[in-house]
Amino acid sequence: MSSPDLLPTGPRPRRRLLPALLAAAVALTVSGCAAEAAGADAAAATSIAAVPADATTQRIAEVEHARQCAVASLAFPDEAAITTDLDDRLAAAGLTHQQWKEWHDALAASPALVTQLTEVGPPACAGG
Repeated sequence: MSSPDLLPTGPRPRRRLLPALLAAAVALTVSGCAAEAAGADAAAATSIAAVPADATTQRIAEVEHARQCAVASLAFPDEAAITTDLDDRLAAAGLTHQQWKEWHDALAASPALVTQLTEVGPPACAGG
């Protein structure tokens, strides 16, 4: 038996399924599991050019780590408040949401960026 949400028979189910599949692919790629799980499909993860780590990406990594800790420890009324919090943090660091998005997208193909992010702070946040 299939769930109607998973059947690609019309535009509505696809709209629900595609974001979930993309989110899963990014999560697996960043965690390093996609190459093992997907074998030959791992080449698709490198379609985004690797981005070198530099001072700007370091600042973005610092904002991202602080954001992850905030999201894990604070109560936000809705998803828009999480985005507002991110944008406020980026602006305070002299960065833009577009810079963060490009950096975030590049994590899948840039081991140097992933290393930089993990060096910013431990996976667990202080006090958590």
